[in-house]
Amino acid sequence: MSSSGQISSQVSNNTEEDLFTLSTEEYLKDVLAMNYLTPLAGQYFPWSAYALRPSGLVKILNQILINGHLQIVECGGGVSTLYIARLFQRNGISGHLYCIEHSLDWLNFLVERLAQENLESYVTLIYAPLKSCELSLENLDWYDTEKIRQQLSASQKIDCLLVDGPPAYLPGMQFSRFPAFPFFQDQFNPNATIVLDDINRSGEREILRRWQALLPISFYTSEGNVAIANLNKNIQF
Repeated sequence: MSSSGQISSQVSNNTEEDLFTLSTEEYLKDVLAMNYLTPLAGQYFPWSAYALRPSGLVKILNQILINGHLQIVECGGGVSTLYIARLFQRNGISGHLYCIEHSLDWLNFLVERLAQENLESYVTLIYAPLKSCELSLENLDWYDTEKIRQQLSASQKIDCLLVDGPPAYLPGMQFSRFPAFPFFQDQFNPNATIVLDDINRSGEREILRRWQALLPISFYTSEGNVAIANLNKNIQF
């Protein structure tokens, strides 16, 4: 498992071009990952450039299945929402996903897709528009915490936190995902897993460094531009 300094050196050597293009090796890993995901395939769902990469999604699903994670919180819904719900459904797992989304149009789209595959019972979709947050960096907006607490109480324990929102790709928005960790920190189970997507970007790398200062944890980099931390073990899946 990488230390804070190691994770910085691992990902900071990327050139600006690397941030927007995939190497042949990365491309092949994504192709292989799509094969791994075949048992969880369903109806077509848009897989945009802003979505989790297939190789990163495989790593996340591995964490959930191998560690027996049942209570998942996802910041930013999308293709991962469907795959996590299918993982629960097709493996007979009594897990539940709380998906926080700031866009009402996109949330309604997710509602329709989940209903088409009879996955509604596995997912609670939380509409939380972006607004000012006392935990944020540089006064950036985050999800409406009151809306979150209406459907996800502070007493609800969390096995896995997946952070892939809110949007952070535009200049001035690079630290918008920081509040997720301190907001949910007291809810983590002892063996919880934390995942941050898009660590090829400088903003997410700085967020990792700040998160690691809040708890004695270390993130390791994985395929698909995701960083993963397991609170009580040094196992990489």
